[in-house]
Amino acid sequence: MQELSPLQIEVARKLTALIQSGRWQVGERMSDARLAQELKVSRSPIRQALNLLTRQGLVAYTSGKGYRLEREPGSDESLDALMPHSESESLYGDLMSARAVGRLGAEVSEAQLVEQFQVTRGAVRRALMRFATEGLAERLPGHGWHFAESLDNEQAVNESYEFRLIVECNALMTPGYAPRPDQLAALQREQTEILQMPVEQLQRDAWFNANAAFHETLAAWSNNRFLTEAVRRQNSLRRMTEYANFGHLAEVHIHQACTDHLGILAALAEGDRDYATALLRRHITRSADI
Repeated sequence: MQELSPLQIEVARKLTALIQSGRWQVGERMSDARLAQELKVSRSPIRQALNLLTRQGLVAYTSGKGYRLEREPGSDESLDALMPHSESESLYGDLMSARAVGRLGAEVSEAQLVEQFQVTRGAVRRALMRFATEGLAERLPGHGWHFAESLDNEQAVNESYEFRLIVECNALMTPGYAPRPDQLAALQREQTEILQMPVEQLQRDAWFNANAAFHETLAAWSNNRFLTEAVRRQNSLRRMTEYANFGHLAEVHIHQACTDHLGILAALAEGDRDYATALLRRHITRSADI
């Protein structure tokens, strides 16, 4: 693989993750302009990332027509296998873990992080900007940063689960609710693969991303941007806590969550939203109890 800039790697990883989540059907056009707007970067790194995916056979380019999805990744093609981690991507995970277990205070400086994690200032800036984009940090005057509130106490965790019960369960009952068959099938494949995977091989990033994608996609099928954003925001808040708790999560709980997810998807595939909502309510309540 040719030498890539950190930004190109980050964009390529984001595009690969979107492909894995079922964002596009095979043959569907991938608009570089729309992706640039969505990912808040210029069209140049988007095109460079799409060209890389073209060389890997995931994307095809036709002059005058642009890019389209050529194929979906195989079951043996994980995100890490398809794309390397950039320095800022690795730092992002390290910061998340450090913040979750209390090794970072609510306020930090860029210089402090450069020294503590032995990385470049550019990597620190990009990682913190990602935190800011996700609503997890804000920039202070100078070179300081303040981390947003996370679910770091029992009351906040309980309130989060109460909020999710209200928002996520009611999202399934909105008048315009319409699951996309291709996305539903992609979620079923992903949950089945995790269910069949030895738990010692499951990475915390893969687990959280699959779990977050499941809940966010369910909300997105409501075709209501505010419901989708509410669930996305909860996923961001949960990330730090779940990163810290992953090592203590029993295999039986992971398998139960995947089984719950597959049951909800099966009910939606059959058009039984009432049953799917009941299963989702039980799933969220059971997760809160754990």
